Amino acid sequence: MRKNVVVLCAFLAAFSVPLLHADLAAIHANALPQETAVLAALDDARQLEPYCKSWTMKWEYAIAKDEVVARLGKDLGFLTLAAKNHPENAELRLLTGLVASYAYNVDVEGSHETAINMFDEAQKLVPGDFRAPWFRGRLQCQTRELKAGAEGFLAIENSHAWEALPVAFWQDYSNCTTIADLPAHTLRAVDHLEKLHAGTASDFATIVDLAHHQLVAYDPNKEYKPEEVWHAEHAGQDIVVTGTLCGVRLQVHGDWSVGRLEFANGSCVALFVTGPYQATTRKMRPSVMLLVQQPKADETLEAYSKKLQVGGTYEPFVPARCPAPSCIAFKGVQSGAYKSEGDGRPQLVFFEREQPEFPGLIFESPADLPEPDTKSGTQFYRPTPSQQRIPGKLYYLVTLDTAASIEEPALKDFDFFLQNLTVE
Repeated sequence: MRKNVVVLCAFLAAFSVPLLHADLAAIHANALPQETAVLAALDDARQLEPYCKSWTMKWEYAIAKDEVVARLGKDLGFLTLAAKNHPENAELRLLTGLVASYAYNVDVEGSHETAINMFDEAQKLVPGDFRAPWFRGRLQCQTRELKAGAEGFLAIENSHAWEALPVAFWQDYSNCTTIADLPAHTLRAVDHLEKLHAGTASDFATIVDLAHHQLVAYDPNKEYKPEEVWHAEHAGQDIVVTGTLCGVRLQVHGDWSVGRLEFANGSCVALFVTGPYQATTRKMRPSVMLLVQQPKADETLEAYSKKLQVGGTYEPFVPARCPAPSCIAFKGVQSGAYKSEGDGRPQLVFFEREQPEFPGLIFESPADLPEPDTKSGTQFYRPTPSQQRIPGKLYYLVTLDTAASIEEPALKDFDFFLQNLTVE
Protein backbone atom coordinates (compact mmCIF):
# COMPACT_ATOMS: atom_id res chain seq x y z
CA MET A 1 0.00 0.00 0.00
CA ARG A 2 2.92 2.34 0.61
CA LYS A 3 5.18 1.49 -2.30
CA ASN A 4 7.75 4.13 -3.30
CA VAL A 5 6.60 6.54 -0.62
CA VAL A 6 8.98 9.43 0.02
CA VAL A 7 10.13 9.06 3.64
CA LEU A 8 11.22 12.23 5.42
CA CYS A 9 13.97 11.99 8.02
CA ALA A 10 12.13 14.68 9.98
CA PHE A 11 8.92 12.68 9.82
CA LEU A 12 10.49 9.59 11.30
CA ALA A 13 12.19 11.51 14.08
CA ALA A 14 9.07 13.49 14.92
CA PHE A 15 7.36 10.43 16.27
CA SER A 16 9.99 10.01 18.94
CA VAL A 17 7.86 12.50 20.91
CA PRO A 18 6.29 10.51 23.77
CA LEU A 19 2.63 9.55 23.29
CA LEU A 20 1.48 11.55 26.28
CA HIS A 21 -2.10 11.85 25.10
CA ALA A 22 -4.02 9.71 22.63
CA ASP A 23 -6.41 10.78 19.89
CA LEU A 24 -8.97 8.17 20.97
CA ALA A 25 -9.26 10.10 24.23
CA ALA A 26 -11.13 12.74 22.21
CA ILE A 27 -13.92 10.26 21.43
CA HIS A 28 -17.00 10.68 23.66
CA ALA A 29 -17.95 7.11 24.49
CA ASN A 30 -21.32 8.13 25.95
CA ALA A 31 -22.31 9.58 22.56
CA LEU A 32 -21.72 6.27 20.78
CA PRO A 33 -24.43 3.65 20.26
CA GLN A 34 -24.30 1.68 23.50
CA GLU A 35 -23.86 -1.62 21.70
CA THR A 36 -21.47 -4.35 22.80
CA ALA A 37 -19.65 -4.59 19.46
CA VAL A 38 -19.09 -0.82 19.25
CA LEU A 39 -17.84 -0.41 22.81
CA ALA A 40 -15.65 -3.52 22.51
CA ALA A 41 -14.09 -2.12 19.32
CA LEU A 42 -13.39 1.17 21.10
CA ASP A 43 -11.74 -0.66 24.01
CA ASP A 44 -9.65 -2.80 21.67
CA ALA A 45 -8.57 0.22 19.61
CA ARG A 46 -7.44 1.96 22.79
CA GLN A 47 -5.22 -1.00 23.60
CA LEU A 48 -3.72 -1.00 20.10
CA GLU A 49 -3.35 2.76 19.64
CA PRO A 50 0.27 2.98 20.90
CA TYR A 51 1.35 0.52 18.17
CA CYS A 52 -0.53 1.91 15.19
CA LYS A 53 -0.96 5.63 15.71
CA SER A 54 1.73 6.14 13.06
CA TRP A 55 3.19 4.04 10.29
CA THR A 56 6.61 2.53 10.93
CA MET A 57 9.15 1.14 8.50
CA LYS A 58 10.40 -1.49 10.94
CA TRP A 59 8.05 -3.18 13.37
CA GLU A 60 9.77 -3.43 16.77
CA TYR A 61 6.89 -3.91 19.21
CA ALA A 62 6.36 -6.87 21.52
CA ILE A 63 2.98 -7.56 19.94
CA ALA A 64 3.07 -9.13 16.48
CA LYS A 65 2.03 -6.89 13.59
CA ASP A 66 -0.20 -9.64 12.19
CA GLU A 67 -2.17 -9.66 15.42
CA VAL A 68 -2.64 -5.88 15.29
CA VAL A 69 -3.75 -6.12 11.67
CA ALA A 70 -6.27 -8.85 12.47
CA ARG A 71 -7.73 -7.10 15.50
CA LEU A 72 -8.01 -3.71 13.82
CA GLY A 73 -9.56 -5.28 10.75
CA LYS A 74 -12.17 -6.97 12.95
CA ASP A 75 -12.83 -3.75 14.90
CA LEU A 76 -13.20 -1.78 11.70
CA GLY A 77 -15.67 -4.31 10.33
CA PHE A 78 -17.91 -4.01 13.39
CA LEU A 79 -17.73 -0.21 13.38
CA THR A 80 -18.41 0.14 9.66
CA LEU A 81 -21.51 -2.02 9.98
CA ALA A 82 -22.67 -0.03 13.01
CA ALA A 83 -22.16 3.24 11.09
CA LYS A 84 -24.54 2.01 8.41
CA ASN A 85 -27.12 1.24 11.06
CA HIS A 86 -26.71 4.64 12.74
CA PRO A 87 -26.41 7.15 9.85
CA GLU A 88 -26.90 10.23 12.09
CA ASN A 89 -24.32 9.34 14.74
CA ALA A 90 -21.33 11.63 14.16
CA GLU A 91 -19.40 10.25 17.13
CA LEU A 92 -19.50 6.75 15.63
CA ARG A 93 -18.14 8.12 12.37
CA LEU A 94 -15.29 9.85 14.15
CA LEU A 95 -14.40 6.61 15.94
CA THR A 96 -14.70 4.53 12.79
CA GLY A 97 -12.54 6.96 10.82
CA LEU A 98 -9.90 7.03 13.54
CA VAL A 99 -9.74 3.22 13.74
CA ALA A 100 -9.59 3.10 9.94
CA SER A 101 -6.65 5.50 9.97
CA TYR A 102 -4.87 3.24 12.46
CA ALA A 103 -5.66 0.28 10.23
CA TYR A 104 -4.13 2.18 7.33
CA ASN A 105 -0.92 2.54 9.32
CA VAL A 106 -0.61 -1.26 9.43
CA ASP A 107 -1.58 -1.63 5.77
CA VAL A 108 -5.17 -2.85 6.03
CA GLU A 109 -6.63 -2.78 2.52
CA GLY A 110 -9.23 -0.07 1.83
CA SER A 111 -8.82 1.58 5.22
CA HIS A 112 -7.63 4.96 3.90
CA GLU A 113 -10.77 5.51 1.83
CA THR A 114 -12.94 4.39 4.75
CA ALA A 115 -11.22 6.83 7.10
CA ILE A 116 -11.58 9.83 4.78
CA ASN A 117 -15.23 9.05 4.04
CA MET A 118 -16.06 8.71 7.72
CA PHE A 119 -14.37 11.99 8.61
CA ASP A 120 -16.15 13.76 5.77
CA GLU A 121 -19.52 12.38 6.89
CA ALA A 122 -18.85 13.36 10.50
CA GLN A 123 -17.97 16.91 9.49
CA LYS A 124 -21.22 17.24 7.54
CA LEU A 125 -23.17 16.10 10.59
CA VAL A 126 -21.33 18.42 13.03
CA PRO A 127 -19.63 21.12 10.93
CA GLY A 128 -18.53 23.11 13.98
CA ASP A 129 -16.64 20.19 15.57
CA PHE A 130 -12.88 20.46 14.97
CA ARG A 131 -12.24 16.75 15.53
CA ALA A 132 -13.18 15.56 12.02
CA PRO A 133 -10.77 17.96 10.23
CA TRP A 134 -8.17 17.24 12.94
CA PHE A 135 -8.30 13.46 12.42
CA ARG A 136 -8.46 13.85 8.64
CA GLY A 137 -5.50 16.24 8.63
CA ARG A 138 -3.52 13.90 10.84
CA LEU A 139 -4.05 11.03 8.38
CA GLN A 140 -3.27 13.22 5.36
CA CYS A 141 -0.01 14.33 6.95
CA GLN A 142 1.12 10.70 6.92
CA THR A 143 0.39 10.33 3.20
CA ARG A 144 1.15 12.16 0.00
CA GLU A 145 -1.68 14.57 0.91
CA LEU A 146 0.73 16.36 3.25
CA LYS A 147 -0.07 19.89 2.09
CA ALA A 148 -3.83 19.40 2.47
CA GLY A 149 -3.30 17.92 5.91
CA ALA A 150 -1.13 20.78 7.10
CA GLU A 151 -3.59 23.32 5.73
CA GLY A 152 -6.32 21.56 7.70
CA PHE A 153 -4.35 21.92 10.92
CA LEU A 154 -3.67 25.61 10.22
CA ALA A 155 -7.37 26.22 9.54
CA ILE A 156 -8.31 24.70 12.90
CA GLU A 157 -5.64 26.76 14.64
CA ASN A 158 -6.90 29.97 13.03
CA SER A 159 -10.49 29.36 14.16
CA HIS A 160 -9.88 28.28 17.75
CA ALA A 161 -8.10 29.65 20.80
CA TRP A 162 -4.93 27.59 21.14
CA GLU A 163 -5.51 26.79 24.82
CA ALA A 164 -8.96 25.38 23.99
CA LEU A 165 -7.44 22.66 21.78
CA PRO A 166 -6.32 19.40 23.43
CA VAL A 167 -2.75 18.31 23.96
CA ALA A 168 -3.14 15.46 21.45
CA PHE A 169 -4.08 18.00 18.77
CA TRP A 170 -0.88 19.98 19.34
CA GLN A 171 1.19 16.78 19.33
CA ASP A 172 -0.28 15.81 15.96
CA TYR A 173 0.06 19.41 14.75
CA SER A 174 3.76 19.56 15.67
CA ASN A 175 4.45 16.26 13.92
CA CYS A 176 2.70 17.50 10.78
CA THR A 177 4.41 20.90 10.71
CA THR A 178 7.77 19.16 11.15
CA ILE A 179 7.17 17.25 7.93
CA ALA A 180 5.50 20.12 6.06
CA ASP A 181 8.49 22.47 6.27
CA LEU A 182 6.91 24.80 8.87
CA PRO A 183 9.64 25.09 11.52
CA ALA A 184 8.36 28.29 13.17
CA HIS A 185 4.93 26.70 13.52
CA THR A 186 6.55 23.65 15.11
CA LEU A 187 8.35 25.80 17.66
CA ARG A 188 5.14 27.60 18.53
CA ALA A 189 3.27 24.29 18.90
CA VAL A 190 5.96 23.05 21.28
CA ASP A 191 5.62 26.28 23.24
CA HIS A 192 1.87 25.60 23.51
CA LEU A 193 2.55 22.04 24.67
CA GLU A 194 4.93 23.21 27.37
CA LYS A 195 2.40 25.80 28.56
CA LEU A 196 -0.21 23.03 28.68
CA HIS A 197 2.22 21.05 30.89
CA ALA A 198 2.33 18.25 28.31
CA GLY A 199 6.02 17.58 28.79
CA THR A 200 9.43 19.09 29.37
CA ALA A 201 11.91 20.52 26.91
CA SER A 202 13.71 17.17 26.70
CA ASP A 203 10.48 15.49 25.54
CA PHE A 204 10.37 17.73 22.48
CA ALA A 205 14.11 18.00 21.87
CA THR A 206 14.05 16.06 18.60
CA ILE A 207 11.50 18.14 16.73
CA VAL A 208 12.83 21.37 18.25
CA ASP A 209 16.33 20.51 17.01
CA LEU A 210 14.92 19.69 13.57
CA ALA A 211 13.12 23.04 13.48
CA HIS A 212 16.26 24.95 14.45
CA HIS A 213 18.26 23.11 11.78
CA GLN A 214 15.75 24.34 9.19
CA LEU A 215 16.08 27.95 10.36
CA VAL A 216 19.29 29.63 9.23
CA ALA A 217 20.39 32.35 11.65
CA TYR A 218 21.39 35.79 10.38
CA ASP A 219 25.15 36.25 10.02
CA PRO A 220 26.15 39.95 10.21
CA ASN A 221 29.55 39.15 8.68
CA LYS A 222 28.19 37.40 5.62
CA GLU A 223 27.78 38.96 2.18
CA TYR A 224 24.32 37.77 1.19
CA LYS A 225 23.48 37.21 -2.46
CA PRO A 226 20.09 38.54 -3.63
CA GLU A 227 18.73 35.01 -4.12
CA GLU A 228 19.55 34.22 -0.48
CA VAL A 229 17.47 37.18 0.71
CA TRP A 230 14.56 37.49 -1.72
CA HIS A 231 12.21 34.87 -3.13
CA ALA A 232 9.69 35.77 -5.85
CA GLU A 233 6.68 33.88 -7.14
CA HIS A 234 3.79 34.69 -9.44
CA ALA A 235 0.34 35.46 -8.04
CA GLY A 236 -1.89 35.84 -11.08
CA GLN A 237 -0.62 38.87 -12.99
CA ASP A 238 1.28 40.16 -9.95
CA ILE A 239 4.49 39.03 -8.30
CA VAL A 240 4.89 38.35 -4.59
CA VAL A 241 8.37 38.87 -3.18
CA THR A 242 9.28 37.55 0.27
CA GLY A 243 12.36 38.41 2.27
CA THR A 244 12.38 36.44 5.53
CA LEU A 245 15.76 37.97 6.39
CA CYS A 246 14.03 41.38 6.33
CA GLY A 247 10.72 40.22 7.81
CA VAL A 248 8.70 41.40 4.80
CA ARG A 249 6.47 40.22 1.98
CA LEU A 250 5.49 42.61 -0.78
CA GLN A 251 3.38 42.48 -3.90
CA VAL A 252 4.04 44.31 -7.17
CA HIS A 253 2.42 44.37 -10.56
CA GLY A 254 3.96 42.07 -13.13
CA ASP A 255 4.81 44.95 -15.48
CA TRP A 256 6.90 46.78 -12.87
CA SER A 257 10.66 46.61 -13.42
CA VAL A 258 13.05 45.51 -10.70
CA GLY A 259 15.59 48.22 -9.99
CA ARG A 260 17.30 46.56 -7.00
CA LEU A 261 16.69 43.47 -4.90
CA GLU A 262 19.63 43.05 -2.60
CA PHE A 263 21.14 43.10 0.86
CA ALA A 264 23.93 45.64 1.14
CA ASN A 265 25.72 47.19 4.11
CA GLY A 266 23.37 45.48 6.53
CA SER A 267 20.28 46.82 4.74
CA CYS A 268 17.53 45.12 2.75
CA VAL A 269 16.70 47.05 -0.41
CA ALA A 270 13.82 46.45 -2.81
CA LEU A 271 13.43 49.04 -5.58
CA PHE A 272 10.77 48.85 -8.29
CA VAL A 273 10.16 51.10 -11.28
CA THR A 274 6.53 51.54 -12.35
CA GLY A 275 4.84 53.16 -15.34
CA PRO A 276 5.70 54.53 -17.85
CA TYR A 277 3.27 57.44 -17.61
CA GLN A 278 2.87 60.42 -19.89
CA ALA A 279 4.43 63.49 -18.28
CA THR A 280 4.49 67.04 -19.70
CA THR A 281 6.84 66.38 -22.61
CA ARG A 282 7.74 62.69 -22.38
CA LYS A 283 6.97 59.43 -20.66
CA MET A 284 8.43 58.94 -17.19
CA ARG A 285 8.70 56.11 -14.70
CA PRO A 286 8.28 56.70 -10.96
CA SER A 287 9.92 54.37 -8.45
CA VAL A 288 8.89 52.75 -5.17
CA MET A 289 11.52 51.58 -2.71
CA LEU A 290 11.54 49.57 0.52
CA LEU A 291 14.52 49.94 2.85
CA VAL A 292 14.98 47.82 5.99
CA GLN A 293 17.73 48.58 8.51
CA GLN A 294 18.75 47.94 12.07
CA PRO A 295 18.64 51.21 14.02
CA LYS A 296 21.79 52.63 15.49
CA ALA A 297 22.15 52.52 19.27
CA ASP A 298 19.66 54.87 20.95
CA GLU A 299 18.43 56.20 17.58
CA THR A 300 14.69 56.89 17.62
CA LEU A 301 12.47 56.39 14.62
CA GLU A 302 11.81 60.13 14.56
CA ALA A 303 15.54 60.90 14.43
CA TYR A 304 15.97 58.26 11.73
CA SER A 305 13.19 59.82 9.65
CA LYS A 306 14.63 63.34 9.88
CA LYS A 307 18.02 62.42 8.51
CA LEU A 308 16.39 60.90 5.39
CA GLN A 309 14.35 64.00 4.53
CA VAL A 310 16.80 65.48 2.05
CA GLY A 311 16.69 67.68 -1.04
CA GLY A 312 13.49 69.58 -0.41
CA THR A 313 10.84 70.66 2.07
CA TYR A 314 8.65 68.11 3.85
CA GLU A 315 5.42 68.09 5.80
CA PRO A 316 3.57 65.31 7.62
CA PHE A 317 0.70 63.46 5.96
CA VAL A 318 -1.45 60.36 6.54
CA PRO A 319 -0.57 57.49 4.16
CA ALA A 320 -3.18 55.29 2.51
CA ARG A 321 -2.11 52.49 4.85
CA CYS A 322 0.36 52.01 7.66
CA PRO A 323 1.81 48.46 7.65
CA ALA A 324 2.51 48.72 11.40
CA PRO A 325 0.57 49.95 14.44
CA SER A 326 1.89 53.47 13.79
CA CYS A 327 3.84 55.31 11.09
CA ILE A 328 5.68 58.57 10.59
CA ALA A 329 4.97 59.87 7.09
CA PHE A 330 6.10 62.90 5.09
CA LYS A 331 5.44 64.26 1.63
CA GLY A 332 7.93 66.62 0.06
CA VAL A 333 8.46 69.17 -2.64
CA GLN A 334 11.77 69.27 -4.49
CA SER A 335 11.60 72.46 -6.56
CA GLY A 336 12.60 72.03 -10.20
CA ALA A 337 13.89 68.50 -9.66
CA TYR A 338 12.51 67.31 -12.98
CA LYS A 339 12.73 70.63 -14.85
CA SER A 340 9.96 70.80 -17.46
CA GLU A 341 8.29 67.73 -15.98
CA GLY A 342 7.68 69.48 -12.68
CA ASP A 343 8.88 69.44 -9.12
CA GLY A 344 9.82 66.26 -7.35
CA ARG A 345 7.00 64.98 -5.14
CA PRO A 346 8.56 62.33 -2.87
CA GLN A 347 6.66 60.50 -0.15
CA LEU A 348 8.29 58.75 2.79
CA VAL A 349 6.62 56.34 5.24
CA PHE A 350 8.61 55.18 8.28
CA PHE A 351 7.70 52.50 10.85
CA GLU A 352 9.39 50.05 13.17
CA ARG A 353 8.85 46.45 14.24
CA GLU A 354 10.20 44.47 17.15
CA GLN A 355 11.37 40.93 16.59
CA PRO A 356 8.35 38.60 16.84
CA GLU A 357 8.34 35.66 19.23
CA PHE A 358 8.49 33.17 16.35
CA PRO A 359 10.20 34.89 13.40
CA GLY A 360 9.08 33.81 9.96
CA LEU A 361 5.81 32.29 11.17
CA ILE A 362 3.49 34.40 9.02
CA PHE A 363 5.51 33.68 5.87
CA GLU A 364 5.50 29.90 6.17
CA SER A 365 3.23 27.79 4.01
CA PRO A 366 2.98 23.98 3.80
CA ALA A 367 5.34 22.33 1.35
CA ASP A 368 4.33 19.70 -1.17
CA LEU A 369 6.18 16.40 -1.12
CA PRO A 370 8.43 15.88 -4.15
CA GLU A 371 7.19 13.37 -6.66
CA PRO A 372 8.70 9.95 -5.93
CA ASP A 373 10.98 8.14 -8.33
CA THR A 374 9.18 4.84 -8.87
CA LYS A 375 12.49 3.12 -9.70
CA SER A 376 14.33 4.15 -6.56
CA GLY A 377 12.36 2.42 -3.81
CA THR A 378 12.30 4.17 -0.46
CA GLN A 379 13.56 7.75 -0.69
CA PHE A 380 14.57 10.31 1.88
CA TYR A 381 13.86 14.01 1.76
CA ARG A 382 15.12 16.89 3.87
CA PRO A 383 13.10 20.11 4.12
CA THR A 384 14.51 23.30 2.62
CA PRO A 385 16.35 25.60 5.08
CA SER A 386 14.69 28.95 5.77
CA GLN A 387 16.58 32.20 6.35
CA GLN A 388 15.71 33.80 9.67
CA ARG A 389 14.98 37.46 10.24
CA ILE A 390 17.60 39.96 11.36
CA PRO A 391 17.23 39.92 15.16
CA GLY A 392 16.00 42.80 17.28
CA LYS A 393 14.13 45.93 16.27
CA LEU A 394 14.10 46.93 12.60
CA TYR A 395 13.30 50.28 10.95
CA TYR A 396 11.38 50.30 7.68
CA LEU A 397 11.15 53.03 5.05
CA VAL A 398 8.86 53.00 2.02
CA THR A 399 9.48 55.80 -0.48
CA LEU A 400 7.96 57.14 -3.66
CA ASP A 401 10.08 59.10 -6.13
CA THR A 402 8.00 60.88 -8.76
CA ALA A 403 7.64 64.07 -10.77
CA ALA A 404 4.64 66.32 -10.20
CA SER A 405 3.38 65.77 -13.74
CA ILE A 406 2.84 62.03 -13.14
CA GLU A 407 2.03 62.25 -9.43
CA GLU A 408 -1.53 60.94 -9.75
CA PRO A 409 -0.73 57.51 -11.29
CA ALA A 410 2.45 57.28 -9.21
CA LEU A 411 0.44 57.71 -6.00
CA LYS A 412 -1.83 54.85 -7.06
CA ASP A 413 1.23 52.60 -7.41
CA PHE A 414 2.56 53.77 -4.06
CA ASP A 415 -0.76 53.13 -2.34
CA PHE A 416 -0.97 49.66 -3.93
CA PHE A 417 2.51 48.86 -2.60
CA LEU A 418 1.58 49.95 0.93
CA GLN A 419 -1.75 48.11 0.84
CA ASN A 420 0.00 44.86 -0.06
CA LEU A 421 3.06 45.10 2.19
CA THR A 422 3.19 42.53 5.00
CA VAL A 423 5.62 42.99 7.85
CA GLU A 424 6.01 40.51 10.70
